Amino acid sequence: MDARFDSFPFQDGQFPPLGAKAYAPVVPTRAMGFTDDEEWEVVGESRYLDGIRRIKEVMDADDEGGTLFAQLIAEPLNEFDRHAVRVDLVWDYQRETCGYLPREQAFRLQPLVVQAADDGLIVLREASLYGGTPDRPNIGVWLSPPPMSSDSQDYADFRAERAADERDDSAAAQRADAVAREHREAVVAEQAAPSGKRSLWKRLGF
Repeated sequence: MDARFDSFPFQDGQFPPLGAKAYAPVVPTRAMGFTDDEEWEVVGESRYLDGIRRIKEVMDADDEGGTLFAQLIAEPLNEFDRHAVRVDLVWDYQRETCGYLPREQAFRLQPLVVQAADDGLIVLREASLYGGTPDRPNIGVWLSPPPMSSDSQDYADFRAERAADERDDSAAAQRADAVAREHREAVVAEQAAPSGKRSLWKRLGF
């Protein structure tokens, strides 16, 4: 299954394909929020108004309400900007592209989004729509930190924990290498020592 071209199961539903330009080395299995203290503005919305309006219609018809999310998708194959990060609006299991992150911000954030995709994660922000009125027909999109619960985990925290684990593993491996090196050096020194100074066991051939 290729998440770029095939719909894929996710939690209790089915997600549509991520698209041919999406970086999706594995099928996503988990979602995490991407939080900070900033609000982000999406650019290029005017080219995706039909999709934004479809999401808005679904939201307005949903009596149960909910949170409108934005999924960040890296597009290293984008012909206009290889650092592009696409933004898709997600309501329930319907997803529509609404634009892109600004170029400078995408350049900074795409490596994180790529790493999340390598980890099989969908990275989400909370999305807000403005406009869409007779006097302001265009619809803009702002992204803010997603709501977090006791069961949810922020991707930045996830990366920090993994980096700490990797540092611990690296330090343990370095200690093991140092012990092994000291042992080898001791063996070489013992073998090179004059016979009179070698241990009784060595002189006896053990």
